Amino acid sequence: MPKSAAASLLLFFLSAPLLAAEPDYSTWNMLLARHYDPARGMEYAGLKARDAATLQQLRRRMAAVDLAKLSRNEQLAFWINLYNISVVGIVVDHYPVKTIRDISTDPIVRLNVFKKDLVPFGSARISLDEIEHKRIREVFRDPRIHFAINCAATSCPSIRHEAYVGARIDAQLDDQTRSFLNGPLGVSLSRRGKTLIVRTTKIMDWFGDDFDQWGGGKLAFLRRYLSAGKVKVIDSAADVKIDYDDYDWSLNQR
Repeated sequence: MPKSAAASLLLFFLSAPLLAAEPDYSTWNMLLARHYDPARGMEYAGLKARDAATLQQLRRRMAAVDLAKLSRNEQLAFWINLYNISVVGIVVDHYPVKTIRDISTDPIVRLNVFKKDLVPFGSARISLDEIEHKRIREVFRDPRIHFAINCAATSCPSIRHEAYVGARIDAQLDDQTRSFLNGPLGVSLSRRGKTLIVRTTKIMDWFGDDFDQWGGGKLAFLRRYLSAGKVKVIDSAADVKIDYDDYDWSLNQR
C-alpha cells in the first residue's frame, strides 16, 4: 500500500468516532449469581455483609453511563437494570427491614421511598418513580416492562437472573413475561357460575391503561403469553372476567 494511502487510512480511523459500548453488567450478573434465587428471593444479609462495597461501586458506574451513546434498545436495558440495581441498593442501605415500605417516611401509604431522589445519575439523583414512569413507561410504551422491574416485594415479578442487554432485550422481556404469567404468581383460572375468572397480578390493575393502550387489551395480552392449555380454556368460555390478587409487600428475601 502506498504511504499516502496508508496515512489516509490511519487518519480515518483516528478521526472516526469510537463505537459506543454498552455498559458492562458483569458485576450485576455476579451479584445475582451469588445472592439471588428467583424462586426464593434476595439474600440481603449476605449481600450487605460481603458485597456492599461492590454494589456501591456498581451504582457509581451506572450513574456515569452516557445515555447518548446507547441505542434505543440499550437505553431500555440500561433503565431496567438501573432500576433493579437501585432497588437492591436502597434496601441494602437500610437493611434489615421487613418491607421496602419501612424505608418510607409516609406513615399511611408508606410508598414515598419510590418518590425520593435516592438513585445516583450523572451529577444528581433521581427517584425510582422517575425511572419507571418518565424514563421507561412514557418513552418505551411497552407493558412487558412491568414484569422486568422489581420493587423488592414478594408479589413483584422476580429479578431476571441476568442483566438485560440491548441485543436481546425483546427476547428477554418476552421470556420474563411468559415465565411470570405461567408461574405461581401469574394467572389462575376458576369458575363462578358460567363466568370464567382469570385471576392475575395486581400490577395489571394498577397499570391497566398500559396493557389496554400498548398491549392490545389485558385479556389479549395475557393470551399471548399464557400456556396453550390456559388459552384454550379462556377461548372456550362464554363469559370472562379478570380479577386481581392482593399484593404482598413483604421483602423478597431468603
